[in-house]
Amino acid sequence: MKQPSFLVTGFVAVVLVLLCSGQQRRPAAPPQQRQATPQQTAPAKPVAPPDAGSAVVEMPSLFWLPEDVKFPEMPPGSPRTTILLGDPKAEGFYVTRTFIPKGKQVIPHTHSDSRTVVVLSGTCYYGLGEEFNEDRMVALPPGSFFTEPAGVPHFTWAKEGDVILQTTAVGPSGTQIVPDKKPNTSPKRP
Repeated sequence: MKQPSFLVTGFVAVVLVLLCSGQQRRPAAPPQQRQATPQQTAPAKPVAPPDAGSAVVEMPSLFWLPEDVKFPEMPPGSPRTTILLGDPKAEGFYVTRTFIPKGKQVIPHTHSDSRTVVVLSGTCYYGLGEEFNEDRMVALPPGSFFTEPAGVPHFTWAKEGDVILQTTAVGPSGTQIVPDKKPNTSPKRP
């Protein structure tokens, strides 16, 4: 069996010295040292994806702590949405967070933009179609990811408890309620 040559051994030693002599990583600051309010940490800088041509996105550097996210007041039992970044009504990237109270069924609807959604807390029951149908729903626990393609009817239900969803998309956005196809059987007034 041949012994490794001095040249190979020396080369390995030089590589190890070079790798180990780099700057050491510093641990992240403990959470209690971070600021406790939503804050922009640097001015927005234009960011252009590779081969984007003239597409440029203004992206501020900011952060939100969970306790700083406030949902607007709405009628009892209604979903409440807050905007974390951007403006869903304008052209461009946006992020929203929606609180759906326990028991709330969100009727079938569509959106004018395609969206990605992450379940942050609770179990979201999600289904596709023009009619609310529990048999067509999938239980999505926290950490689940799903998409809402533009124009595709869908519905949700916070069946077992409160649900918080985070949605990311490119606006402008809009929501259209799917008309109920069942005949109106309520008594007619004279």
